[in-house]
Amino acid sequence: MASEVVEMHLKLLFDLDNLLSDMDEPHYKEIGFKIEDEEKLSLSRARQDLLGKLPPEIAGIYERLRKRYQKAIAPVDNGFCFGCFQQLPTELLTRIKEINTCPNCGRILYWRRK
Repeated sequence: MASEVVEMHLKLLFDLDNLLSDMDEPHYKEIGFKIEDEEKLSLSRARQDLLGKLPPEIAGIYERLRKRYQKAIAPVDNGFCFGCFQQLPTELLTRIKEINTCPNCGRILYWRRK
């Protein structure tokens, strides 16, 4: 599977996880959002679908990181991981076409398109 497709699936999975996490917050209901169980179940199914489209090793890394951190993937900007705010090694910055993890925090990295 092309790394661009894997990166896209990871970002979508990340967004879905954030949405599902927000739906569990009590403040979400207080500000007027009505959440039906069917809708939440549908989002959970979509999440499982996306997870199944990832290569098994990347899906495993993502799930392990999600248990450890609130955000399993982190953007890279100006050579810094925005998960742990550490500067990345120059050698890693040359491999932006590949799926990489931060050597410090382990989060899956993605480069913002400018």
